[in-house]
Parts: sequence; structure tokens; C-alpha cells
Amino acid sequence: MNIPVSLRLALRFSFSKTSGTFSSYATFLAIGGLSIGVCALILTSSIINGFDNIISEKLSNIEGSGRLVNIFGKTININEPVIDSLINSKPNLITPFTNGIALLRFGSKAEGIIIEGSDKAPPSLVNTYGINDGSIILGKGIAVSLNINVNDKVYLQSLSSSKPLSTIPKIKSFNVKGFFYSGLQEYDRSLAYVSLNDSRSLLSMNEGEISGLIFHDEKRSSKVEVQYPYYYENWKEKHELLFEWISLQRWPAYLMFGLIAIVGLVNLVAAISMIIIEKTKQIGILLAQGMPKSVLQHLFIIQGGFIGLIGSLFGGGLASVIIIVQLKYKIIKIPSDIYFMDQIPVSFDYLAFFVILMISTVLSLFVSWFPVRKLSNLEPAHALRY
Repeated sequence: MNIPVSLRLALRFSFSKTSGTFSSYATFLAIGGLSIGVCALILTSSIINGFDNIISEKLSNIEGSGRLVNIFGKTININEPVIDSLINSKPNLITPFTNGIALLRFGSKAEGIIIEGSDKAPPSLVNTYGINDGSIILGKGIAVSLNINVNDKVYLQSLSSSKPLSTIPKIKSFNVKGFFYSGLQEYDRSLAYVSLNDSRSLLSMNEGEISGLIFHDEKRSSKVEVQYPYYYENWKEKHELLFEWISLQRWPAYLMFGLIAIVGLVNLVAAISMIIIEKTKQIGILLAQGMPKSVLQHLFIIQGGFIGLIGSLFGGGLASVIIIVQLKYKIIKIPSDIYFMDQIPVSFDYLAFFVILMISTVLSLFVSWFPVRKLSNLEPAHALRY
């Protein structure tokens, strides 16, 4: 197989047997700097995507793909034609629910919570608990705060403001069936699930009254069309500020960690410059033998691209190892009360991985042109005297 002269010489210069030269150190620094930069960029992309995916999954498990409610916060009659037709269209994917504020009492302790009534457990609990009359499923944060255990008896007192203050508040006892942990403190410390009948009784709702509908059809979530006074909101719209914050953090993070890769590219320019200086005599010999300057320029550009490719592959490999280790062993922990989860989330993005590798390699070829330009003015006689 005939290998082009420029490629053969580039490989020879890259794997020169001569060690300890300044250019060889500069080459290793360029590879190391670019590896760290590429690794940092891939990890940044994986962590941001991980945060987005994990939070999206947690919120959709709790909120459903979307919810239909009355725009004025009033109760909805489940027998209304519009509501009845929606439920009958996909009964397995649409769940009526009620919610309201209540005071949870256990022993001498009490805490305000949000109760949600439904006959179907959320997707995150469907394989663990069922919702039955007289039982309650508490958020882990509530249980820890009040020191509640499974099978303990607790009392709920309705704090609904829809009834006159003179009305005697309703108090109902419940048996604690279990706990749920979403990693989202907003829910773990304030939310509890009871049956639809119990919530209606506690919130003084009539038979057939609900607070709204929960949709569990992700494909249909953005296509639900309802008329006034009903309002449909999916989980992403409800938590729009949170996802805007994640989006705002994405590009500054890429910019900051991209600077590390830029340092690696600067080291690459220095490495190519050092190689040209050290190989000036050999370059002069090649010019004297009639090798075109364009071939020599291609030689060093290829060498720069080769160094960039090695650095990119090392960086990509290192990032892949870190991601796999974190996914399997969950080594890096974070406070769940701040970041909505108790570990650094990572999600390997194949597209971002290959795009970052490709861009870093192409940029390596591009920046290699700057130190190579001076070869066009190099004369063989001057090179041989050097």
C-alpha cells in the first residue's frame, strides 16, 4: 500500500525515537491539554443532559405528562360532557384527581401538607403501593420530620378555605401504608397520597367532583385542546423557570470548559512551531531534493491534526470511563435539598460526543496552519545553515 509522503513523514515525526527534545514535551503537553479540554466538554454536556433528563423523569412521574384544571381553581364535575368524553377516550391514561391543603397530626407534632386524592398511584409508585380507602402514602421528608413509621396512625385535618370558619373542621384518621422518595424536596416534604373517596370526604367535595385530570400520555401531552374555563398545562410549562435556568447554564458552562480546550489548541500551535524549528535542517534537505513547499505544509498540518485526534480520543475515552463509573457506582454525591437529587446525574449523549471530537480535530487542523505559514518563505540555503 502506497502511503503519501506527507502522511508518512508526519507519522515519523510524531513517533520519533528521539526523546527528551523540547518539541516532544510540547507535543505531550498539547495532547494532554486537549484531552483535558475535550473530557471537560463531554462531561459538561453529559451532566447538563443528566440533570435535564432526571428532573424531567421525576416531574413527569409525579405530575403526569400534563394536567387539566379549571382556570379559576374551582372543582370540576366529572359527569360534564367535555370531561366525560376525555376520560372515555383513553381511560387508562387519564386519571381524575383532587388536591387540597390539610394539617397532618402525629402524636404531639403537626405539619401542613398537600393531599392528592386519586384511585391510581403515580407511575413511580404503581409497582410498589396501591391507594386504598383509609390508607395514606407520605413523602419521605414528611415521615422523617415527624418521625412516622409504616403502619402508624396519623390524622388529617382539612384546611380548605371554601367552607365558613364556623364549620367544624373535618378530621380523619389514616393508616400509613408507605413512603415515596422522589429526590425533589418540594414534593417529598409536602405531598401525600390518599384515595379519591377519602380526599373528597376530607375536602368536603360532593360525589363526582374533582380538581382536574392527570394525563399520562406523553405523545398526547402537547396536543390536548380544551375550551374555557378549562386550562391544560404540561409539567414542563408548570416548571418553566426551572428548565429555563438549566438552559441558561448550558452555554456558559460550555464556554468556560471550552477555554481548557482552547489552551490545548494553543499548546498545539507551540508544539508544531517547536517541531518546525527543530526539523529545520531536515526541511532544508527535503527542499533541496525538490520537495514542494505545499507538501511540507501539508505534512505539518496533518501532524497537527494527528496530535489533535489523539488528544480528542484520549479525552473522549477518559470522559467515557468517568461516566460509566458514575452511572454504575454513583461515586460523586450532592446535597438533595439543593439539587433535586443526591448524586451527580450523567447521561451519555452520543451526538455531543462525536460532535465535540470532530470539532476538536478540525480545529487542530485549522490552528496548525498558523505556524506552518512561514514555510512558504523558507529557503533551502537558509535552512541548511541553521
